[in-house]
Amino acid sequence: LGVPEKNVILLENEKATRSALTSRLKDYLPGNLKADSTLYVYFAGHGMPDVASGDPYLAFYDSEATNIARTGYRFREFLADIGALNVKNAYVFTDACFSGMAARGEKMLIPGARPALIRVDDINLATGKVVAMGASTGSQLSLAYHDKRHGLFTYYLLSGLRGQADTDGSGVITFGNLFGYMKENVERVSRRTTMEQVPSITPKIENVADVRLVVLPKPSK
Repeated sequence: LGVPEKNVILLENEKATRSALTSRLKDYLPGNLKADSTLYVYFAGHGMPDVASGDPYLAFYDSEATNIARTGYRFREFLADIGALNVKNAYVFTDACFSGMAARGEKMLIPGARPALIRVDDINLATGKVVAMGASTGSQLSLAYHDKRHGLFTYYLLSGLRGQADTDGSGVITFGNLFGYMKENVERVSRRTTMEQVPSITPKIENVADVRLVVLPKPSK
């Protein structure tokens, strides 16, 4: 996406703790962003429903499934905190579901937990500068794409940004191009598993269809 390497923050495995993420988001980024900045946020991992409230939470390396309200990050708060940053635009890609399933649907993290029936388009992002794309809709699972060694959502997100979503040959990938490409392919591949997965986006795609994400490099002569 043309982001300088020095501007990339990577937290993975044991470094991806709740405190590490919140300190970057609430302490580091506010002092290192400008009003004309564009922020890209990508999360791949588990989502969890709070058993008591049913609210969806992001889970981290040190999160506890039985105490997710204290050890996770409430998804609505996560998006609201991103929206509160002094940036021109923020684009959030979340490869997680909030069903309470672990390891792409292999087992329940909390036996008997009810899935968090989240509708991303119900989340009110008052600033209007955040576009959030999620791996699935409602209580659907976020599936693995074992042949490609990726999450299904992530695989088509990456291939789309690398050029496969340039379906009109313009050399520019917009949210309209990307979401259409991802939705078609994620739905198609997920049906082979008999568990449908449909990516979600907020605000509605017609409101952000023309937003440019990538200008592809021209082929060398």
